[in-house]
Amino acid sequence: MNLNPDWIPMKWPCGPLDLARQGKSSNPEVKDDSLAAWAKPTALELLKGTPINCIVVEWAGGGADDSAQQQALKPLIEAGRQMGISFVGKVSPGNGLAASVESARAAGISAVILDQPPKIPLGLPVILQFAQDEVAWDVATPIYSATGLEWPGLKLDTMHGDTAVAGPTGVPWVNSNAWFSLLARELAPGKIRWLDFDTPDDPKHLATYSMAVADSEAYGSRWIISPTDEFRSALLKANPQAVASWSETCKTLAFFESHREWEGFRSEGILAVISDFRGDHAFMSDEVLNLLNRSREQFQIIERSKALSNPFTGLKAILWLDDVTPGNPQLEGLLAFVNQGGLLIAPAYWGPPGVTPKKRAPAIDYKMYNVGKGQIAVPEEGFVNPYQIAIDAHLLASRRNDLVRLFNPATTNCRASFDPASKTQVVQIVNYSSQPADFVTLWVRNSPHAGQLWKPGSKDAATIPGKPGAPGTEFDLPTIAVTCAVEIEGSNT
Repeated sequence: MNLNPDWIPMKWPCGPLDLARQGKSSNPEVKDDSLAAWAKPTALELLKGTPINCIVVEWAGGGADDSAQQQALKPLIEAGRQMGISFVGKVSPGNGLAASVESARAAGISAVILDQPPKIPLGLPVILQFAQDEVAWDVATPIYSATGLEWPGLKLDTMHGDTAVAGPTGVPWVNSNAWFSLLARELAPGKIRWLDFDTPDDPKHLATYSMAVADSEAYGSRWIISPTDEFRSALLKANPQAVASWSETCKTLAFFESHREWEGFRSEGILAVISDFRGDHAFMSDEVLNLLNRSREQFQIIERSKALSNPFTGLKAILWLDDVTPGNPQLEGLLAFVNQGGLLIAPAYWGPPGVTPKKRAPAIDYKMYNVGKGQIAVPEEGFVNPYQIAIDAHLLASRRNDLVRLFNPATTNCRASFDPASKTQVVQIVNYSSQPADFVTLWVRNSPHAGQLWKPGSKDAATIPGKPGAPGTEFDLPTIAVTCAVEIEGSNT
């Protein structure tokens, strides 16, 4: 039995274990009702006609409630398997691990989630789960899960209700897990990420389940869908608002499922961020990636040990974050990149001796060393503030080298990726507000005559004409409720 890469997971809280784990609730009656109702096989009717084909349940916590939990789940598992649904059980490691996994296998569960590698062979495949800042990339299972992630969307001012918080530039502050998904693609290539974060217990998030799906899927991960007690209760009672939100969520899931080939496209970007992304370097590097993405910068991520495994093709700038001097042949490769016209942003000067630095501009506190046809940029006071590093990296790399831009972006962000085999570029746009985004224009550096617009709920793409936007092309996008994508064939990116 193997892990199925096509699983689309959803949490299915029910039974004594979930009742005990959730503890006190703002509305105990709603919680008790929803947990009882979702243990019934009839609740699975909600999944008919949806892409969801995998249910994540609590199976064994190592306590006295395990037997009652497993008995409560058996009718649900039997009915689900008849519908073609797979089950994954969360199991707490301990002395009874082997017995818990064996009982799960006997009940029809297909895999188990553990928070540490098992020390003994088990009768089911394992999905390892890590805290987001403690992922053991080298031992991550073919499907692995991460916790401790953000709820995607606008960061709101808790003192002023729905007022959005803005950063120092006045741009709305958007929470996103995109940076983590992009980093995971580099550090655990070829493996599938399940992002485990719960929906905030707040009615205003009722309409943003689809946003959480889009933020995960557009960057190559999958969200373990996690509806609140209130939402589950409302859904079973056919509450119109809950039904509409569920329909939109499933439509968004189906959209990404129908374009699964995009997962194999490589991220575009003229800026490469190099670090080992571990240990003492993890906080700084993670935050720089987060802030670069938040500022809509398109970038590539390169693990420091792999910095010369592929040529620096298409790059204009390299940001070397770690306070570690590269050894040969890495230094030779970096200096060759600079000599050919590239920009290296580094914590110290590693170039040839005798080069006198200059200031590029009074507002940028970097020493600029002209080396060959390129430059090495070194901060006056080293790398200190991740926000400033992200802003400076974009300024130093120059907006004139951008591959894509959004005009009148409002609360949207985008990810550009490319498939060299088919020479196809796709730009995915995600709206992080519960309000539709109007009058957004996509600009790409290429010069295509038209692009194919894909939207959730549409079986076929619509052709949208490009108009000159020297030196590239502009596409006027329709109103964006949650997400859309523009596919450009024959791209020479």
